[in-house]
Amino acid sequence: QQAVEPVLFNVNAVVVEMDKMLGPLLGEDIKLAIRTDPGVGTVNMDRGQFAQVLMNLSVNARDAMPGGGKLTIETANVVLDAEYPRTHADVTPGDYVLLAVSDAGTGMSEKVKAHIFEPFFTTKAPGKGTGLGLATCYGIVKQAGGHMSVDSEEGVGTTVKVYLPRTLETSEAVVRPLVKTPTHGAETIQI
Repeated sequence: QQAVEPVLFNVNAVVVEMDKMLGPLLGEDIKLAIRTDPGVGTVNMDRGQFAQVLMNLSVNARDAMPGGGKLTIETANVVLDAEYPRTHADVTPGDYVLLAVSDAGTGMSEKVKAHIFEPFFTTKAPGKGTGLGLATCYGIVKQAGGHMSVDSEEGVGTTVKVYLPRTLETSEAVVRPLVKTPTHGAETIQI
């Protein structure tokens, strides 16, 4: 676990900010499509860690498409009902913000899928990956009270879904009023 500074924020803002960084990172052969739900809710987690999750998932998607392809990043509000935990352990039903990262890459077998969140598990060639990217994402999401799931089919592609608890508070609630401070003054401090 890392030291975190949870703040209220709208995930769309981070996705849009990351768009500028992701383009050059993904390369010319990867077409990036971003679909954000304008009504997406607010989450309460470390903003930098959310950006790290998005970056790791995007890099994994890029690596799964060595010949190029399409990477799609989506956000939405979702409700996980009482049925969902029956097929996904350790999930609390409720309101969530979904971040989905989809690629049209090589996909994964069921055997590989069963191990992807384990530290040091990798399908990449030696020197190409540490096996910590998805394990780190999983830890960050769990620490924020969320959940991750993976849908994948060999030869078709993969979608990684990140579910983060949606808060009723709005991100504006954490914006501090700007207070003008004098740039210079005539006061003297005595010790």
